[in-house]
Amino acid sequence: MKMSNSLLAAALSAITNNKIATHDDNSKEKIGECIKYNNKSFLVGGKVYTSPRDGDIYVETLSGITVSLYVDFNDTLDQVKARIPIEGVSPDQTRFVLDDKQLEDERTLTDYDMQDNSTLQLVLKLRDDDSSDEIVALHFQSNHFAPKYDRDFTDVNDNGETFFMRGNFRYKRPCGWKRFAINVLDKYEDNIWLGADKSRQFPTSSVQDEWPVSYHGTAQHNCNSIARDGNFSCKKPLPFGYGFYSTPDIDVASKYAVKFTYEGDDYLVVFQNRVNPKNLIRIPNIETGIGEYWISPDGNNLRPYGICIKKLE
Repeated sequence: MKMSNSLLAAALSAITNNKIATHDDNSKEKIGECIKYNNKSFLVGGKVYTSPRDGDIYVETLSGITVSLYVDFNDTLDQVKARIPIEGVSPDQTRFVLDDKQLEDERTLTDYDMQDNSTLQLVLKLRDDDSSDEIVALHFQSNHFAPKYDRDFTDVNDNGETFFMRGNFRYKRPCGWKRFAINVLDKYEDNIWLGADKSRQFPTSSVQDEWPVSYHGTAQHNCNSIARDGNFSCKKPLPFGYGFYSTPDIDVASKYAVKFTYEGDDYLVVFQNRVNPKNLIRIPNIETGIGEYWISPDGNNLRPYGICIKKLE
């Protein structure tokens, strides 16, 4: 599988529900606005309301992450939108879509007969001089990514024989996947969290104060899906409350990954992150029944730094 900007664009198109073009694509549909990343994983859990007017809905955000929100169905779509963190894009430049139909922000969820577990899509809305709606292509530029750190793990198999460590946690490398590196150097207060400011004694070793590696999928799944797939009960509040969910095992994350087609072949796409270990809550496989999960109470403590793509056989 070739490391390709067009393959990456196809993956980004799938997880953002928008047409994404490469920086060298001369399509007339392209606009000058570049794709932006939230750098957060909104896989959220918390109290489940029992009032008949309340329930949970899912919102697929611009970054491709699905947010679980507990709402009053008399809320307007504007009120729902206000609860979704959107970085780099004004809320009035976005719209909700349900079953390929654009929704009006001033209407309520009840107006659109939204039910418990319904899913909304949040997409970019660009208006021309006639104020008519038109969805056009976005494009990413080369400085959004760091090809120097791309890595092809397609034919790599650790076989459990070699243990890699990152942040003093075992690093399960994305064997069988290609990793496209996001340009995150010097985007935060330092690069220590990435292990980039210090010399690594061996490729398998950790450096002081770096953060461990986790993954999260990009499809319509969040901690409530984990609850349904694993041993958590959906009929009572989740035992670990609100948080940002990821996993150290890419095989677990792949169960919640977006599937997309590129040049006739099917692929999966997953985000690779670094997670602050200082406030990390670990949920072992024995409790979830589907694999180890990590919860970060604050989304700022989970930082995507790679996009992993796998070709399905």
